[in-house]
Amino acid sequence: MARRGGDATRQVVVSVVGVSGGEREKGVAGVGKSCLCNRFTKQQADQYYVDHISVLSQTDFSGRVVNNDHFLYWGEAIRFLDDGIDFCFQVIEQTEFIDDASFMPFKAGKMDPYIKRCCATKIQSAEKLMYICKNQLGIEKEYEQRVLPDGKLNVDGFLCVFDVSQVPNRSLERQVDITASILNNCLKTKRPVVLVTTKNDEANEVYVKEAEKLASRKEFKGNIPLVETSAHENVNVDSAFMTLAHLVDRNRGRIRIVPFYEAARHRKEILDLATDAFLRLVRTQVSDYRSIWASTSKKLAQNSDFLHYVDLFGYDQAAKQFRRHVKKLKDEYLQRKVEGYMDMLPSILREFFPDIPSLEDGDWLSIQQRISEHPDFDRYFLRCNEDIPWSENTDLLDSADTRIPFDVLDSNEAETVFKNHVNALQAELEMRELPR
Repeated sequence: MARRGGDATRQVVVSVVGVSGGEREKGVAGVGKSCLCNRFTKQQADQYYVDHISVLSQTDFSGRVVNNDHFLYWGEAIRFLDDGIDFCFQVIEQTEFIDDASFMPFKAGKMDPYIKRCCATKIQSAEKLMYICKNQLGIEKEYEQRVLPDGKLNVDGFLCVFDVSQVPNRSLERQVDITASILNNCLKTKRPVVLVTTKNDEANEVYVKEAEKLASRKEFKGNIPLVETSAHENVNVDSAFMTLAHLVDRNRGRIRIVPFYEAARHRKEILDLATDAFLRLVRTQVSDYRSIWASTSKKLAQNSDFLHYVDLFGYDQAAKQFRRHVKKLKDEYLQRKVEGYMDMLPSILREFFPDIPSLEDGDWLSIQQRISEHPDFDRYFLRCNEDIPWSENTDLLDSADTRIPFDVLDSNEAETVFKNHVNALQAELEMRELPR
């Protein structure tokens, strides 16, 4: 294992392998190698991409990111341990790129079949750039450009990926056979190997059991630990890489591998705590429904609760939570306005319609029409723009004018006030007609 920066930092070069190729080999979707690498090397939610490259044009295959190779360089990721020893991971993903013209694998020099080629321990590619996302291809200069150090790496260990979700056009038997061959070839290199199950958030129990049986085969002599992960949910991803790092650094021994259900529960607790803290921050800092996300996010940009939430959920999700809070503020403001209007409405109805005969047996719709035609309408009411509901009219909402927007009379609350007015007039009439 290569080292740098003294004993406190130890470098581990990880090769992520697993079923690759066209649809005949992998089905309609990949097994999750790229998502696993993406989630580990780029922790922030906004840097996690679901869709990655597999079918390419000749131009993209020849570009500096792919560099005429069938592997991707994912860059570095550092993990800090409690005992002061830090691991600096360098991650590559062994894959097989398909030509979008022929739908056959690209030819890249003398090529062994994937199950042999993916177990290479000496990796070489001059001037190869770190892969970030598929949109990077063709416009590499618009993204961070980090070159594979010295154009070469020596692999310290392998993560072999096994997809436990059910994928159309990929048989379980074929995935087991290919993965078993890859594991055997990886073990022949004398480097440690970890079997990593992916997509456990949508796992098929039959596939899970097959992965467990695969890892415990007699031929592997108990030398292949199994870690259950979900890149989408970010569960046990670090654990997979750290398990391999402890195997590479033989002095450290094995670490406890947490079952998926337990790790997922712990992850949910972290997400819930971060959400509660962020919502508390938003409620504390944002009390005006007219607040704008652009200015609010700048105001909160240095707050640890804000930064933690954005790391876990992404900027867009933070904006969505903000908009939900602002909408609630506006709804509460509108409700207070309506309540104020409803406090005024009974006395106006009393003035316009002082007794039962003045109602002329009209229902609420006809009464609204008569209100709009009343000589004192403008004294108590505002005529609204037909194209803009009163609740969306910013000028009206911000105005100091206390008159009632006429649209408010369409509300259930206004109709209830009218019915109460009719009942009160009816009761008064009955009282007057009682014999004295």
